[in-house]
Amino acid sequence: MIAAIGNSEYLSRRTAPLLRELNGTDAPLLVGTDHPNGARAAARAEGVEIIDRDAVLSAPDVDAVYVSSATGRHFDDCSAALAAGKHVLVEKPVCLTAAEARALDSMARARDLTVFECLSYPYHPAWTAFLAEVRAAAWSGPVSVSAVFRIPGREPTDFRRHPRHGRAAADLGTYCLDALVRLGAAAEDLRIGVVLLEDLEADGGVAVASRPVDGHTFTYTGTWTIGDTYANAVVVADRRRRLELLRVFSPPVDAPRQVVERRPGAPEPAVVATSEPVNATRACLTAGARHLRDTGTAGLVGCPALVRRIAALEGATAALPA
Repeated sequence: MIAAIGNSEYLSRRTAPLLRELNGTDAPLLVGTDHPNGARAAARAEGVEIIDRDAVLSAPDVDAVYVSSATGRHFDDCSAALAAGKHVLVEKPVCLTAAEARALDSMARARDLTVFECLSYPYHPAWTAFLAEVRAAAWSGPVSVSAVFRIPGREPTDFRRHPRHGRAAADLGTYCLDALVRLGAAAEDLRIGVVLLEDLEADGGVAVASRPVDGHTFTYTGTWTIGDTYANAVVVADRRRRLELLRVFSPPVDAPRQVVERRPGAPEPAVVATSEPVNATRACLTAGARHLRDTGTAGLVGCPALVRRIAALEGATAALPA
């Protein structure tokens, strides 16, 4: 049975019902927190039973834990779950430093357990369709590849704004870097810059890299901001065409997604691929559950790639001022 640690808003709003589906039972999802008496009543109404964190870790019928705590607590919570003999599903990013990622991999392998990072968007068929269109195109340089994720400002108490939890770089920056790497960027080549504008309550950053591909220069740019207007898209473009996937990092669960092509002089954009409505979070959790059930899988799934991505962002997530 899967239980959870950390009573996040995302868990109660989106993930808890899906974890109950995976458990195949109508019983409430057990959620462990260090402050069980302060948990929101709304969470209980959504089929969640709030109990003490250690009670989840010691429960004999719990064999896997979904970690939904604030980002800076991921490593400690994952380590505690592994020490208790539980497999781990953990919200992205799995942790804030490359050393922590390697330590979790070693700890899981030593115990024949699995750690799976839940980053949902790549499991949506719209992303698969977008990648297929990009790879099939005959691009002529220079080619720009961009990923942008901007959200309106959060309260100062929001964990996404706290240095301990990596600020916007850990939350939004993870999406942007992950997409750029999947589109061909080398994580170790990405140069990261961070922008903090406390008076304007803005927190953002940029990642940039370039590399030659088939005789053309591909330039990769990722930008993320908390405290700006909303934006959520991945775009690949040259002088002749522009491929766009909007709402890529948080695709709606109840609407089809479209890959759009724009060409100079064309009166309207053309839809080149359409995917059916899919709950990307469900698809991601289902994939994670398969890894947990696979007795041949141990350690942090995709560890080398995750370590490179985390290392690329580490300066931005670890060296931010309080």
